[in-house]
Amino acid sequence: MDSVSQIVLGSSIAAAIGHKQLGRSTLVIGAVLATLPDLDILLPATDAVTRFTEHRSFSHSLFVLFPFAFICFAFLKLSFKRKFTKVIISNQRLFWLCCLPLVTHPMLDAFTSYGTQLFWPLASHPISIASIFAVDPLYTLPLLIGCVYLWRNGDNEKKGKARRINHIGLILSSGYLLLGLFLQNQVQKKVEIVLQENNIAKDKIFISPLYPNFNWWGAIVIDNGVYYNVKVNILTSDSTLSVKQDLGYGQLNVYPPALKSLDWFTHGFIRLEEVEGQLVATDLRMKTGQLDYAFKFVLAERDGERWDAISPIRL
Repeated sequence: MDSVSQIVLGSSIAAAIGHKQLGRSTLVIGAVLATLPDLDILLPATDAVTRFTEHRSFSHSLFVLFPFAFICFAFLKLSFKRKFTKVIISNQRLFWLCCLPLVTHPMLDAFTSYGTQLFWPLASHPISIASIFAVDPLYTLPLLIGCVYLWRNGDNEKKGKARRINHIGLILSSGYLLLGLFLQNQVQKKVEIVLQENNIAKDKIFISPLYPNFNWWGAIVIDNGVYYNVKVNILTSDSTLSVKQDLGYGQLNVYPPALKSLDWFTHGFIRLEEVEGQLVATDLRMKTGQLDYAFKFVLAERDGERWDAISPIRL
C-alpha cells in the first residue's frame, strides 16, 4: 500500500494500544514503526529487476519483524525508564505497541497485487492476494480521520471520544479489507462462468480491482502459453473477454536469470514481446484501469536471430 496508508494504520494501531497511557506520542511511534519496512528501497540494487523482486523481502518478513519488535520494545522501555520515575505502561502493552505496527505493514501489503515475501527467507512465492488497489482512499480515509481527530483532541476533554473515533476508523478499514475479499470471490465466480461459456481452459487466474473504479475488476487467465483479459463489473455483472494473446515465450533462445526471477516473483504472469529490437517483459498483474502496465523491463537485445541478455532496465 502507499506510504500514507501504512503510516495511518501504524498510528491508529499504536494509539488503540497505548494512547491512554502515552498520549499523542503513540501516533508518532506507530507512524515511525510502520514506515521502517519500506526503507529497503534505500538499499542499493544491482539492476532494475533485482530492485523489483527484492523489495518487500527481508524487511517485510514476519521472521524478521517479530524479533525486531523486541529490539524496539527494549529501546522504548529504556527511554521511558530514563524519562519517567514510575511505570506508565505495562511491558505487554508496550511490546504489542511496537510489534503490531511493524507486522501489519507487510500483512496489508500482501492484500495488493505487487507481492510480499511474508516468510522470507523460505523459498515460497511472494504473497499477493490482490483484493485491494495499492492506493485506495476508501481504505485510508477512515484511518486518517481517526488519527487527525485523535491528534487534535487526544489531550483535552474530548480524548475519550477521540479514541472511540480512532477505533471506529480501524474497524471500518478492516471491514473494507474483508469486503474486498468477498468481492474478489464473487468476481472469480463470474470469471469462471465467462470461461465456461467460451470453452476456455485455465492453468491459473489472477484477479484484482481496476483503479480507480471500485466496481470494475480484472482477471488475467493463463492457459498453455496464452492469456486472456477478463473485465467484470461487480455491480451490473457486465463482462468483457479479450482475444487470445501469446505470452511470447516461444521466441526465446536464452532464458535470462532476470526472467527467472520475474517468473518466480509474479507467479508466471509475464508477457514477452519484441519492441524495437529489445525483449520486453511485462508484469501482467499490475495494470491500472485503462492506463498502461506499471512494470516493464528490457531483458535482452536482438543480435540477428539471437537474443543477447543485458543488465535489465525498467521502462
